[in-house]
Amino acid sequence: MNKFIGIGNLCKDIELRETSNGRAYISNTIAIKNDFKNADGKYDSEFINIQVWGRSAEYLSKYAEKGTKIAVEGRINTRSYDKSDGTKGYKTDIVCNSVELLGSKSNDDYDSDENIDISSLESIDFEGELPFDERE
Repeated sequence: MNKFIGIGNLCKDIELRETSNGRAYISNTIAIKNDFKNADGKYDSEFINIQVWGRSAEYLSKYAEKGTKIAVEGRINTRSYDKSDGTKGYKTDIVCNSVELLGSKSNDDYDSDENIDISSLESIDFEGELPFDERE
């Protein structure tokens, strides 16, 4: 089973993008604080790349910003690419099936019970276009 569930804070402001066929998406990173201390007695964080698609991406672009706490559920996706020096590079993302805001730009602007489900992501055809920048 390929399933990821996490709660973290957005590391960057939202940049809503579109594929060439008009499908909205967001690539961002969430910081998830570990629940144990390191050797220095401090909490480290894990930085997890996420992809959010369609209506969920539009929703996040409207109500979230850098620092917003979100819950995500999705699948882990690892892909390879050729680096400029000729070696193989790898990138791992969480392709989100659902996203829930746990904070917002303004708590009065959204319905906190709304949970966006984008489980239809499996049927998307990108026509060979990669919806991300491999240099990220």
